[in-house]
Amino acid sequence: MRNYYNQQQQPMGYGKMNCQSGSCGYPQTSPYQQMPTQMMPAQFDPVKQNTSVTKQDIVVPVVHPSHTTHINQQNYKYMHSFPHTQSVVNQTTHQHFCAPTPQQMSPYSCKPCQKNWGY
Repeated sequence: MRNYYNQQQQPMGYGKMNCQSGSCGYPQTSPYQQMPTQMMPAQFDPVKQNTSVTKQDIVVPVVHPSHTTHINQQNYKYMHSFPHTQSVVNQTTHQHFCAPTPQQMSPYSCKPCQKNWGY
C-alpha cells in the first residue's frame, strides 16, 4: 500500500518514529477516563425448544367373551312300513234244483226250487 502522506503533511500526533520520546506513530492520549456504564436493550435469541416426555402405561382390559352350547339331540326316526297280508278263502257255494219231470225237459224250464232246505 502506498503512503500518500509525506513527512511534512502528516496529521497531528504523527511524527517521526521515535519510540524513546514516547511517539511510536500513535497519537498522544490523555489518561484513561471511565464513562458511566450504559444499559442496552436485551437481545433475544430464538427460543431453544426442549421437550420433556413423561410416559405412563395404562392398562385397559378388553373382554372378548365367547360361549359354546353343546346340543345333545335325539332324533326319532319313524319307520313306516306297510305290510300287506294275503289270505285265501276257499268258498263253496251250493244251489238246489228240482229235478224236472219228463214234460219239463227243456233246459230253460228248470227253475230253482223255492223250498227251504234249512240253511
